[in-house]
Amino acid sequence: MSLLNNAVDSIQVGVEDFDMSDDRRNSSAIRNIFAGILLLYKEKLCRLSPEHDKELLIKKKIRPVINEDGELEFQGNGHNTVDVQMIKELFQSLKVTVDWKRFNEVNKLRNDLEHYYTAKSPDTVREIVSKSFLLIRDFTTNELEENPVSLFGEDCWKSLLNVADVYAKEESKCKESLERIDWTYSAVATILVNLRCNSCHSSLIFAPYEDDTYPIINLTCRSCDNDFCFDDVISDCVKESLYGDYVRSVMDGGESPYETCPECQESTYIHDEECCIKCGYTQEYTHCDNCEEKLSLDEQILDGRCSYCQHKWEKMMAE
Repeated sequence: MSLLNNAVDSIQVGVEDFDMSDDRRNSSAIRNIFAGILLLYKEKLCRLSPEHDKELLIKKKIRPVINEDGELEFQGNGHNTVDVQMIKELFQSLKVTVDWKRFNEVNKLRNDLEHYYTAKSPDTVREIVSKSFLLIRDFTTNELEENPVSLFGEDCWKSLLNVADVYAKEESKCKESLERIDWTYSAVATILVNLRCNSCHSSLIFAPYEDDTYPIINLTCRSCDNDFCFDDVISDCVKESLYGDYVRSVMDGGESPYETCPECQESTYIHDEECCIKCGYTQEYTHCDNCEEKLSLDEQILDGRCSYCQHKWEKMMAE
């Protein structure tokens, strides 16, 4: 059986599990749909492989050999196939288009669902299915040049289409409610993309009162009806949104985009805003009184001196 047939079967089985509306089948549904997406990607690599070995590009190890005609060619070595990172690298060099941002989001949601949220997150499951549908539709049509309705069957495709349509409409209403709120800081608009319910992890978050005063913004989860406040989840949003920038910056020897606020002790001090976006704390001392060096949050306790000048002052006092 070909990879394409396996991909179709896996996605169809996943959709059938999802259509059963049984929370116990959620993990199985998502696993099968996600596995099907990866098989679609491997099918593309097979189609791009040379005629002498149509599975060459899906092999994890490839070695150069001299064939019987004395010519150099590449052969797959072993039975292991490429992983996600290798697929990304191959697609980049082969100019194969995938919305990797959406793929990464689906993959993270899939991991979170299996470890934390399975039983109580029906709309998280719908979100994954909806975003998976977009990945499947675009890749099948644009890269495999297949008709998705014919490939997956009318029943399967109709189910995927309905889920995506319903979820998109609900998501649009939630986004419109959030856009009516005055979020005070420009950085908050960036982190809102990672706003999720602190009970069921759904992204379908509705703001019922547009005249709420930041940061006490009342929110309602349209999935589980949980009422909570933006103030309760702001730190999680910051970490989810900026942690990748933090890692890259630290690896490059730069400054983290956020830090723990010395006032409220939350990870919500945003350097671009020069304040804590939760409690509004700003630095009392911005530059050293002696050398005019820019002061860090950690140096606020030194009463206007930088660490170096404080050390010199302490040394002088000791003498």
